[in-house]
Amino acid sequence: MTATSRGCRFRLPRPKTFLGLMSLQTGTELVSLALVFNKATGIYGLLALFTGYVFSALQLSMYILSVLALLSLAYCIPHIRKRPSHPFENLALAWLYTLDTAVNTVYTSVFAVTWYLASAHDPKGPAGGAETPDDASPSDGDVKTKAGAGVQETATSIALIIAFTLVRIYFSLVVMAHARMVLHRYVGEQEQQREDDDHPAGGVKNSDGLVPDVFAVGAPLGDGLKGRLGRIMVLVGRSYWLGGRKEDEEWARDVGSRFGSGSGGSGSGRRAGEFTSL
Repeated sequence: MTATSRGCRFRLPRPKTFLGLMSLQTGTELVSLALVFNKATGIYGLLALFTGYVFSALQLSMYILSVLALLSLAYCIPHIRKRPSHPFENLALAWLYTLDTAVNTVYTSVFAVTWYLASAHDPKGPAGGAETPDDASPSDGDVKTKAGAGVQETATSIALIIAFTLVRIYFSLVVMAHARMVLHRYVGEQEQQREDDDHPAGGVKNSDGLVPDVFAVGAPLGDGLKGRLGRIMVLVGRSYWLGGRKEDEEWARDVGSRFGSGSGGSGSGRRAGEFTSL
């Protein structure tokens, strides 16, 4: 996903490792397992319906989406390590995690705003507080202390929400980078197979510098429902999913030329290249 405006190119980061310690494949597995545990709460939420617990429409929709996400994860996760590569399942996993991050951010924001509005209109404070006798009146000091505590709790909650959202965004980039790597690896496997069968490769790149779309009509994975869904997934951010090493190197040189000059330019280019994959 690259955009050009006034000579500046916006480009999604493409991490090469997970936290600088593990491979993208291992990182994707860990991130996916963490999401499984997170979505398992949806099952307990739906089971609570049988106990007579009443949910709001927002809570019920969140639990239903969690169960659907859990089923999708059960389908996609086994394909992370499979060989030959399975680009469809890994692309689906990347889109699942990315969309779940966006939906989860919306739900969290709505719940946070609802909680804040409810606590702001609650005379007993956010925590409910202890009951105050009718003939007792709080002093100015007590009011200021409670108000300060409420502001501090709200600020802490907002900071935690932002921090967790940033972590989820980084995890999304890792899963997306892994899916892109699997897609490119599958193209390489197909090219190698054609060479082994003494068939000409026919060119690894299209005229626009992208690797072949394996979900295109007539391509190896272009048939049936998977082919249609694959074309939709690749259509959004096509330059990201199908952009090759040449595009990565050009972007790294472009960043290096902007942030470095003279001898410092090559060092900046190398540092920029550390965020690219493939």
